[in-house]
Amino acid sequence: MTNSPSSESTDPQTPAVVGQILTGEAFVVTREDVERFESGTWVDRAYPEGDIPEFPEDLVEGFHLLSLVDPVLQFALGDSRGGMWGLNYGLDKVRFVSQVHIGDRVVPTFETLAVEPKDGGFKVLRRCTFTVEGGERPAMVADWWGYQLPRGVVEKSRRP
Repeated sequence: MTNSPSSESTDPQTPAVVGQILTGEAFVVTREDVERFESGTWVDRAYPEGDIPEFPEDLVEGFHLLSLVDPVLQFALGDSRGGMWGLNYGLDKVRFVSQVHIGDRVVPTFETLAVEPKDGGFKVLRRCTFTVEGGERPAMVADWWGYQLPRGVVEKSRRP
């Protein structure tokens, strides 16, 4: 089942969303995006002489793609997050299956695999798949846990 952001439940972190697939808008990584990523993650400092000759100049790093999982999901969810907010809880498995090059259109999908109650919120496991438009195999597949909490829960716990 594929849902657009507007048709997903008003509380996307409930157990009822297990099995649902959300397809986000296709996106493109630009040369400027790659340069900012390399600067922000110190890749440019780690490899001051540049990459090895066999590394294609227009290849998007796997960790760059992985860093886009959270914002691309937020864009896909839009206003359907309801009264929840989330934290990164961790990754179970990440695979970089095929290459993404600067300028490729990448289609993201997010399948909810599990929702587990935790301390007044939910742990949510999503399979995040990025596929180059027209590609036969995914470029990246990541099983990613988020920890979702109702807004105001943390603030209330901090009050004396």
